[in-house]
Amino acid sequence: MILAAIFGLIWLVLMVRASLTEYRYWQVVRHYEPEIWEKLGRPRMYQMPLVFLSSKNAKLLQSSRHEQVQRMSARHRLTGIQFLSYVVLMLVCSISYFKLAL
Repeated sequence: MILAAIFGLIWLVLMVRASLTEYRYWQVVRHYEPEIWEKLGRPRMYQMPLVFLSSKNAKLLQSSRHEQVQRMSARHRLTGIQFLSYVVLMLVCSISYFKLAL
C-alpha cells in the first residue's frame, strides 16, 4: 500500500510539473511571439493543449526564432516525455506483476 502511494505521488509530481511547464511555454509564446500567438487564434486556457493536435500549429510553433521560446519548447517536450515514460513504465510493471501473480 505504501508503494502504491509513493508511485501515485511521483505520478502527481510529474503531471503537475508537465502542466506548469506547458503553461509557462504558452506564456513565453504569448509574450515573445505575439504574431504566432495571433495565428494560433489566441487560445484560451482550456484550448491550449488542443493546439498541439494540429500539425499546422506545431509547425507554426517550431518556426519561432526567439531563443527563449525555443528553450521553453525543448523543456516542454522533455517534461512531457518524462511524464509519458513514467506512465508507460508503470503500466508495463503493473501488467508484468499481475501476470506473474496469477
